[in-house]
Amino acid sequence: MFSACPRFGAILLEQFGGANGELAAAMQYSIQGINTDDPMLKDLLMDIGTEELSHLEVIGTLARMHLKPMKTSREDADADPLLAITEGSGVNLFNSRGNAWTADYLKITGQPEVDLRNNIAAEARAKITYGRLIDFCDDQGT
Repeated sequence: MFSACPRFGAILLEQFGGANGELAAAMQYSIQGINTDDPMLKDLLMDIGTEELSHLEVIGTLARMHLKPMKTSREDADADPLLAITEGSGVNLFNSRGNAWTADYLKITGQPEVDLRNNIAAEARAKITYGRLIDFCDDQGT
C-alpha cells in the first residue's frame, strides 16, 4: 500500500533536477553523443541519454505522488511550504533545496575517454544517492 510522504517527495527532487539527478544524466549523455565523431559511440551515448529520460519520468512520477497531498492539506504543505505554493506541489527543474537545475552540473570535455570516466563517476554518485533515499523512505511501495 502506498503511503505518501510530502517530505520524502521534496527530497526525491534531488534525483529529478539535482546535480546527480536524471535530468543531468540525460543531458550529459546526449550532449556527449552529439559531440562525438564516432558513429557507434554516438549511438550508444544517445541511447543512454534517452534511457535516462525514462528514469526522469519514473522519479518525477514518484515525487509527484508523494508531493500531491500538499495541494489539499495544510499540514502536509508544512513539509515544504514554498514548494506547495510556488510549484503547486509538483515537480519542476529544481533540486531538493529549491535550486534551479543548471548546465553547470554537466561534465563534458569533448574527449570520449574523459567523458566516459565522468559518466562512470556520475553513475556511482547516483547509486549512492539512491541508496540514501531508500534509507529515508519507509514506504515499501516506493
